Amino acid sequence: GFVAPAVQIRCVKGDLFSCPSTDALAHCISEDCRMGAGIAVLFKKKFGGVQELLDQKKKTGEVAVLQRDERYIYYLV
Repeated sequence: GFVAPAVQIRCVKGDLFSCPSTDALAHCISEDCRMGAGIAVLFKKKFGGVQELLDQKKKTGEVAVLQRDERYIYYLV
């Protein structure tokens, strides 16, 4: 049968956006991709792509994705 690989979780304090540029990031957004409050504002400022996200037409419970250089940013709708 299938054996899941070992997963290691590490808690790190600091600026989320100072992580290596190859690390993927994820956060929650509303279906309208407004990103007008909380950390979503920082994601919008740093990565832009609101129209790219809207064009993906994701519904609640789905995931929209942006790629910026080597990084993937997952938007949990």
